[in-house]
Amino acid sequence: MTVTAERTDRVGLSVVAAVVVVVVEAARLLLLNRLRWELGYPETYAVQGVLFTLVYLTYAAVLVWRGRTFVRRITAPLLLLVPWLFDSFWLVMSFLMARGPFDLPSGEWWLWMIRLQMVVTVLCLTAAWGIARRRGYLWLVGLVVPGVLMLVWIRWADRAWETLGGQPVVSDLFMMVSTVAIPLIGCLACWGVEALSRTARPAQVAAA
Repeated sequence: MTVTAERTDRVGLSVVAAVVVVVVEAARLLLLNRLRWELGYPETYAVQGVLFTLVYLTYAAVLVWRGRTFVRRITAPLLLLVPWLFDSFWLVMSFLMARGPFDLPSGEWWLWMIRLQMVVTVLCLTAAWGIARRRGYLWLVGLVVPGVLMLVWIRWADRAWETLGGQPVVSDLFMMVSTVAIPLIGCLACWGVEALSRTARPAQVAAA
């Protein structure tokens, strides 16, 4: 197998891995939207917890499958613990709010905590794939792209939610952007930085 054919094969497998995760996340949202009005409490939250845990497990399995080395296959999925814990926190908060006189804190500082959590989640999802697949360290520069995109999306989504909010379908679409679209763009950005660094290195050697 030539180098070009081998590289094409690796890219094809990475595309398959991305499609698997996207399909599982889309299935989670569709199933949750279908069951949202048919289940009572606390069944809804139990199902929701199981579903997003299955998505994270799917992504972890993909990272193990596509990891370049044994160490990468072990360390990359560990980053998923951070967004999983974030999701679990919101699931518990929603349960407590539904079960009794409990409300979340209010104030600008709390909103910034939520926004920071959303940015960290996107960075963890993107960095997990980078740890599994990227070479060297320059690819870390590409993490700026999903971070900035998430900040822009948060600002736009806040305004759009005021106009279109209140509908579960809108919430699901917003979730797909933050959990799927932006991380995918971030993975491509990290891949692009790595590719550019590999291209520039031989040119520098030849110039020397």
